[in-house]
Amino acid sequence: MRIELKREGGIAFLPGLNRPRTFELGDLPPAQAEAITRSVHAASFFQQPSVVGTASKGAADQTRYTLTVEVGGEGAEGGRRHTVQLLEPVQDPHLHALLELLKQAERDLRREAARPHG
Repeated sequence: MRIELKREGGIAFLPGLNRPRTFELGDLPPAQAEAITRSVHAASFFQQPSVVGTASKGAADQTRYTLTVEVGGEGAEGGRRHTVQLLEPVQDPHLHALLELLKQAERDLRREAARPHG
């Protein structure tokens, strides 16, 4: 499973510093990958509409997350790709949990990249 997380908008948003992050679940620690996979299923991600949430007054500063989940290979969900834009605050508890897991994975990968190797 491959997931792309893209953040847009919000206070102090700098487009050049906020590139989309792509996660190959096979590259993550097994427990983290399993938690994300369970969260994708719990959120019924492939049945979600393309936009979840509503633009609030003053929406120029509203944070938006675009999640693209791609499942390759065989099986019930093999070869599927779906994109959902989440507008903050994310009300659906399952989508909120998925977003938080992905943001944590992103922080972990950033920390790992910054750690000196030697």
